[in-house]
Amino acid sequence: MRYMVIEEIQHLLDDEAIILDGLDEAVMGHSQDGLLIYNYELMLDLFMKQNEWTQSEAEEWIDFNVLGLLNNGLGFVVCF
Repeated sequence: MRYMVIEEIQHLLDDEAIILDGLDEAVMGHSQDGLLIYNYELMLDLFMKQNEWTQSEAEEWIDFNVLGLLNNGLGFVVCF
């Protein structure tokens, strides 16, 4: 599966869109509001591979350190 190249859609993104480092392969696309849409399952896989974590460790990291960045739906979207 070819992942979304953020540089190719940068001009479509809102100035307030958050681009998460190291998670380009988890990007599914962008919303009509100009926010990146990340696939939760792909984020899990990436964190598990990049850090040699268990699924539980990756879930905890995402819950606190990624989803914690969401502020009233601003910044990026996560698809579960």
